[in-house]
Amino acid sequence: MNTARLALTVALACVLSAPAADAATKRKSAAKKKRPAATKKVRAPVPEDTFTPPEEVAPASDAPVAPKAAIQAPVAPATPAVPKMAEVPAAVVRAAPSNAVAIFGVARQSAAADSAAKLEDTLTRKLGSAGDIQFVDLATAFPPPEPQANPKADALFDEGRAAYDNLDPDTAAGKFKAAAEAYVQRPGDLRPEKLGETYLFQGASQLLNGDVAGAKAAFTNALLAEPSLRPDAGLFGQDVQRVFAEAQTELNAQPQGTLAVMSQPQGARVLVRGREVGVTPLAGAKLAPGRYPVQVVLPGYAPFATYAEVKPSAPTELKTKLASAPGLSALRDAAAKAGTEAAFDADGVPPEVGAIGERLNARYVVLAASFQDKKGRLHGEVQAWDLRTKNRLRGVEVDFGKRDGKGSADAAADQLHTFLAGSALPQNRKEEKESVSSSDSVLRKPWFWAAAAGVAAVTAGVVYVATTDRGSGFNPVNGLPGGISF
Repeated sequence: MNTARLALTVALACVLSAPAADAATKRKSAAKKKRPAATKKVRAPVPEDTFTPPEEVAPASDAPVAPKAAIQAPVAPATPAVPKMAEVPAAVVRAAPSNAVAIFGVARQSAAADSAAKLEDTLTRKLGSAGDIQFVDLATAFPPPEPQANPKADALFDEGRAAYDNLDPDTAAGKFKAAAEAYVQRPGDLRPEKLGETYLFQGASQLLNGDVAGAKAAFTNALLAEPSLRPDAGLFGQDVQRVFAEAQTELNAQPQGTLAVMSQPQGARVLVRGREVGVTPLAGAKLAPGRYPVQVVLPGYAPFATYAEVKPSAPTELKTKLASAPGLSALRDAAAKAGTEAAFDADGVPPEVGAIGERLNARYVVLAASFQDKKGRLHGEVQAWDLRTKNRLRGVEVDFGKRDGKGSADAAADQLHTFLAGSALPQNRKEEKESVSSSDSVLRKPWFWAAAAGVAAVTAGVVYVATTDRGSGFNPVNGLPGGISF
């Protein structure tokens, strides 16, 4: 009897505990299913590249310096899962450097700014024409900003489309007109195909109201925004097709005008309606008469966007001075600090030079400084550093009054090319007893450049940086005095 009673008690306890256990299991399962949504994160926007100048440090020797623990990058606390440095292959720790070159112009006084910019341009073109110099890829270092959405214009377009579908042409025409104006106000973020579609619906709405002239003007604007645009026969009737074709015929019959674009600095890409038509200085792109969105884009600089009115059989000129983006401005500030007279006279590698090389993945850093003497005459001086071997080219002077020959900017570019590429120096030096070819190993010796520094030509006001390998990090600059954060 007692045994039967005990068995009955155990069975009853199991029955009562089953719902609670089942509920606990369900709650646990539900918690597991909800967890991904609770922990899902949205990637934050990448902040603008910044640059923190280094603190003043005593100049160091030009000789190669082994990295010291005191100037190595901070290392996070190690965990058992992280292998020791000795166990990591060298290729994993740091990639081999490249051989690219970067150039900056430095003005020691504001009055020398123009000569610095011109010298930078001269050195860049001269070195580039040689065909064996690789410049840093600023497009990779400073990628252009992505076009931003235009929610206001998009909302107006959707409201206009709803009114058009509901056979309310008055409201639709007003909404599409407002949407087009909102798109036009932001030429840098303009989507030509969307603007063309907006004008197309605006013209169709006006045509429903009997405004043929207004519809034809809207269709012309649609073609100027997107020349490949055609009304869909499934959405628009024969009247829209006919008036649109008339607008296209009249537009094609007008004589074309030309658009010339100049920028400072040169070499910027010119985009019309979002499509590249050339680089600055752009002599004259042929376009049908109308108002066009124009963008001038150069890596490292803030993009310039505006509208240009092209008239029939007439030239239209657009000039702009591009502003440096914050990241490039910081690098130019560092170059200016490393291009002072005191920094050029010092024996060590300026910490700013090493930081520029790290940030741009540069092996060579070239600074060309321009300045005025007490009599107001402009002079230039060029120095270059090989950040891999710690070799240095110095003493290259430029006389802005000379167009060619010794002391000219072209002669400075020749001396600079010899340092960067190892090609023979110009053969017009009387004190040189033997010619030196690019195969001579003497060109690679630090003592040779120390001896040749006095006869090197200098280009004032310009900084050129050459890079060869991409390193693993930007801060600190190991083996160089100080450290710089970006």
